[in-house]
Amino acid sequence: MKAIFTSILALLLCLTATAQSNFYKLSLGGGGGLTQSFTDYEKYKFGKSIYGVGEFFFTPFISLGGEGQIGRIKGESRDPAFETPQFVNAYKSLTINAKLYLGALIDYKRNGFSNTIKGLYMGAGLGGILNNINGAETPKTKDIIIPLNIGYTYYFPNKAGYYRYGINANYQSTISLDGGLDGREETSHTDIYTYFSIGIRYQFGPMGLSTKTLY
Repeated sequence: MKAIFTSILALLLCLTATAQSNFYKLSLGGGGGLTQSFTDYEKYKFGKSIYGVGEFFFTPFISLGGEGQIGRIKGESRDPAFETPQFVNAYKSLTINAKLYLGALIDYKRNGFSNTIKGLYMGAGLGGILNNINGAETPKTKDIIIPLNIGYTYYFPNKAGYYRYGINANYQSTISLDGGLDGREETSHTDIYTYFSIGIRYQFGPMGLSTKTLY
């Protein structure tokens, strides 16, 4: 009887172990992409921008982190009422973002397609932007911004089987609460810029334990 009880206990411990996975709690990354303005200027031109990001993962699929961007937001208008026909905003921004991955919501273990899309995520945040607008009456201003993100991260396991490196594609729509992205803060138009970027990720640091297997 004792031998049977020991065997059952060992089996339960084995099943519990296989249903868990370790993951790195810290992540660093960076990349680049294109911005596009949606402001008082009717021509939504593209600009270039780079970014860096650092994140803390509470679970493999829930994270909180900071992101910094440096780049340009551009626009152009043929309206004669505009004193400057175009603007170039050499901006810098810093935001805090929370992200929720699809892997936290679905059972992906027995389905190849579900396993592939578990890296999809949505997120939102809050931060600030330093505007430096060529030709504006007040070229340097500060705005409060709300970034909204949707993206996908694909991780490559290392030799030990842990997720260490990844590639990321992200589409961000950033809303300015002060309307100063184009240097025309006196208008009621909500200034928005979008940012499509591609980058890399590196996972490291202390290990966490997930109740869901990752591999």
